[in-house]
Amino acid sequence: MKRVLAAMSGGVDSSVTAALLLEQGYDVCGVTMKLMDNEQICDEFSKSCCGFDAARDAKMVADKLKIPHYVINALAPFQETVIDNFVKEYSYGRTPNPCIRCNYFLKFDFLMKKAKELGCEYLATGHYAVMDNGYLIRGRDEKKDQSYFLYPVFASETEKILFPLGNMEKSEVRKIAQRYALPTASKQESQDICFIPEGDYASFLKQNAGITNKSGPILDVWGNEIGQHQGIAFYTVGQRKGLGALGKRMYVKEIRVEDNSVVAAVDEDLFSSIIRVDDMLWGKDAPVEGGKYRVQIRYKGSPVEATLSRFQKQCAVLQFNDPVRAVAPGQSAVLYKDDKVVAGGIISQVMDSI
Repeated sequence: MKRVLAAMSGGVDSSVTAALLLEQGYDVCGVTMKLMDNEQICDEFSKSCCGFDAARDAKMVADKLKIPHYVINALAPFQETVIDNFVKEYSYGRTPNPCIRCNYFLKFDFLMKKAKELGCEYLATGHYAVMDNGYLIRGRDEKKDQSYFLYPVFASETEKILFPLGNMEKSEVRKIAQRYALPTASKQESQDICFIPEGDYASFLKQNAGITNKSGPILDVWGNEIGQHQGIAFYTVGQRKGLGALGKRMYVKEIRVEDNSVVAAVDEDLFSSIIRVDDMLWGKDAPVEGGKYRVQIRYKGSPVEATLSRFQKQCAVLQFNDPVRAVAPGQSAVLYKDDKVVAGGIISQVMDSI
């Protein structure tokens, strides 16, 4: 019987993942990562996957399924690779995606190593995507598809990773949870970053990261000062809130660390045609220079047609067929062929020309 380690966050998706693996004949053990220190966990964190409720609910599900359950201390790698990076990126005027970092360093690296230590041949998570013979493919449920977050799987052993929910709709998952009478069957899912459950990035940066409001100029696209910002760490490309009254509806176009300035522009000036992407990872079919791809630059964004104009080592230059709005350095660009993920990387620069 093949042994699998099921990552259990205390939610319905990971709970059903464990149940389905049992149905499929695997020897299953569950694991929950402890990501926050006890002193950091207060009421606002308790219901996130960082908090007490997550480990308690995962344990209740494991008991219901009669499988072993482990809580593994992941405080140090989570702090170093996810939270510290989150703070650093915002202080540099970029917009990070901590879920992608967590997948890269925690779920498909740290947990994969733990799986081997526990004698498991496979690692399974409750993500909505499909792994098929080493290929990463969009999940069947279009509203829940998480393939955008999952390209870091290419840095791991793809043949040892299972996504049992990939060909299922969320409604089916709920029904399975109810059939098994799992304690998480009716549990609502969080829409926030786990360590910022209220979604208040600015307060987190102030209270937990020591970033202060170092004000500076808001400039228009011609370099004229038109206002004052409250600190570049509290802004992201495309943001309108926090710019103050500038005489007309304007948005953040660019964040300049070198002179502590924020460039604001009207909506039509937020569009770009060329971006540079670094730290590229790809699967069995490497992207090719000159290739045509559909590129997604944010989780909820629609893929757009683009050409891979340059590709060297782990750096790519992408040229969009039509300009795209509010490209934010620090986010990921993920390349697709139809529903198949080809590659992904971090947007490092918005370029004026190739």
